[in-house]
Amino acid sequence: NSPAPMMLSTAAAYASPAVSLFSVNSAYQSSTSKILHLIRHAEGTHNLNEEQSKLPLHFDAKLTEKGVKQCNELAKQTKDLDVEAIVVSPLTRTLDTAILSFPHLYGDNKNKKTVPFIAHEEWRETVNFLCDARRPTSVLQQQYPNVCFNNLVHEPDDPIWAHYECIFGDHTAHLSKRESDDPISLYNRAHSAWKVFLNRPEKNIALVGHSAFFMHMFTPLFEELNGVVRYEDASVAELMSSRFDNCELRSVKVDLHTSKG
Repeated sequence: NSPAPMMLSTAAAYASPAVSLFSVNSAYQSSTSKILHLIRHAEGTHNLNEEQSKLPLHFDAKLTEKGVKQCNELAKQTKDLDVEAIVVSPLTRTLDTAILSFPHLYGDNKNKKTVPFIAHEEWRETVNFLCDARRPTSVLQQQYPNVCFNNLVHEPDDPIWAHYECIFGDHTAHLSKRESDDPISLYNRAHSAWKVFLNRPEKNIALVGHSAFFMHMFTPLFEELNGVVRYEDASVAELMSSRFDNCELRSVKVDLHTSKG
């Protein structure tokens, strides 16, 4: 089993940002720079009503009909991206968004090239309500046989939800936010999330993730997360300054940092 993502009580001291962002057409190049295409998942059932999203009905929320259509539209754009790998949150709405938005690259496609689809716990949504909990790894492996789940912790099946359930109790005992009120967890998980790309050889990668976790890095609410992401030009700072819409794609150039205090 892989080690659990960095998410617990004490903050690690990082001496530099996790990543620098540049406009996608920037001339900047280095041995650790990559093109990254960030995509928020398509519309999920939990997006229709914020209060109802806390109910068991929306556990690991799935895509709506509209969400599926959004993916089919996005698939018309992704064919031209020359993506070499797809990193995806292990929640159902992101897995389905990734597969439906890149059908020409998914592993059961017999006609064209395929690329790795890799699930990473570090890139999942902030863990607050049942819509942010995930299904057991064994169930995900059965439903998505062409996605690599080797980086997930298998016991317990949802380590971040289990951590906060130990602190707050189950969804009936605690109705408010969990991880979103824990800036140290978010700080550590953000640094761990960017390391995912540092350890991959590909230079052109798609990431399918979530708006709140994106927000905590790109326009942070907490002082602790200021500086996790460093903007290297005004254009990319403006691009990343607003909330992602469902199934929205934004492309940037990233340079990943390795030093740690």
